[in-house]
Amino acid sequence: MGRELPIRELYCPSHFGNFYEVAMSNEMRSTLEEAKFWGYNRFSDWFDTIDLYNLYDREGNYFNMPEAMWERKFENFAVAADLGYELGLVVTPNHVFSDQVTPGTMAETGGRYFGQLVCPARTGVTELILENYRKLFKDFAARGLTLSSIAAGAYDYGGCACEECAPWIVTFGKLAKAIVELGKEIFGNQLKADLWAWWWTDEDHENFSDWADREAPGFFSAVSNHILYGEAQYKVRRLPAGAGERSFTHIGYGEKPGLDVYGHYGPTIAPHRLEETYRFLCKRDASGFLAYSEGAFDDVNKAIMGGLASGQFETAHDVLEAYAGRYLGGDAQGWATWLTDMGDVESLDPSRSRKQFDMLARGAKSSERLDMFAEKLAMCEADHTTRNATEWTPDRIHTAEAFLAAKEQLWRGIWRRGLCRHIFRFDWRMPEWYGEYASIVKKNRKDSAEAKLAQA
Repeated sequence: MGRELPIRELYCPSHFGNFYEVAMSNEMRSTLEEAKFWGYNRFSDWFDTIDLYNLYDREGNYFNMPEAMWERKFENFAVAADLGYELGLVVTPNHVFSDQVTPGTMAETGGRYFGQLVCPARTGVTELILENYRKLFKDFAARGLTLSSIAAGAYDYGGCACEECAPWIVTFGKLAKAIVELGKEIFGNQLKADLWAWWWTDEDHENFSDWADREAPGFFSAVSNHILYGEAQYKVRRLPAGAGERSFTHIGYGEKPGLDVYGHYGPTIAPHRLEETYRFLCKRDASGFLAYSEGAFDDVNKAIMGGLASGQFETAHDVLEAYAGRYLGGDAQGWATWLTDMGDVESLDPSRSRKQFDMLARGAKSSERLDMFAEKLAMCEADHTTRNATEWTPDRIHTAEAFLAAKEQLWRGIWRRGLCRHIFRFDWRMPEWYGEYASIVKKNRKDSAEAKLAQA
């Protein structure tokens, strides 16, 4: 068996129309039961307020998007608690409700600073932020849900670029500390103050640690270090005294960054990258990781990271064999090899993968997992054929449409995504040929409409 990492956190932000935002309770229970089987022991979410009004400042029995989002998130937390998970909350402190951003409160944005942000240096804004969290924590408590940790992040829907907030990382630290202290009043002193260092620079780490060691010694329990896209290890940087090392591990893309991210090129599979991350965490004597998950499409990567870090399996290949045995049936070793190959869509030989898949599928059992791998392969085949054509013949248009049809089947037919936004805009990450294809389709539609008008 492998080495066990104590904290194996599954961060499941329910937003942007992803699976977690629209899943009903039984769907979520099934997902979290399987994640627990693979070894996860902490569940977390972020109360993302993009486009949402302040539902705590409304009179009347409303059930609009803000109320629906809150109910979904709390129900997901309730399912996780019922399954025995520790509960964690991810926060970005100065990201607030849409109607709280006014000319008198708004932050100075740009670069890394974006979203519905308010400036803590402005009169009454720190109090506004803390009141939001006080109400949120009371909402948790009223539902019988107890948080074990709060993990704060400084960027990606956070930050302020004004002179009064500089350096932002210190202003952020003060807000994070105050928010956790509020949480301790409700959930007790056992509540952990964690950090996730997505987009933190060398300077941020130094400035934050200087401030924390001076003004909040021992307050922060752990830092989940950012691993850059395309890399498997984080840069070792200074952390606050007493804070344990963890990783912020992105399981939502394949072996390489690019098209194969967030399900834009089918289910994500990264056995080599994630095993290297796990080995690195062991070498660093890290206390665990926070796995960033955006839905059901990263099912294989969930299993790999959880299975390794829980000590159940020695290698990613071992996990893939167990995954195939549990969900696919037939030749588990053959499936493990096929899945490994599918982790790098850029170097894949679709014709070879098709022969292997068809042979393996004959001995497999029907399931949505088998279907999602079939659609990923269909996307690979259609993309390969479309890329290698030179003219936009009817056949090439047909193969482009086959790529889109497979992707749509994944997104709606298998993963049941909702109204997709932000990173889930359907045409956000597309092959190079897509721009030409979209222009041709647009022109054809225009020409057809004009022809019909001429005939009228």
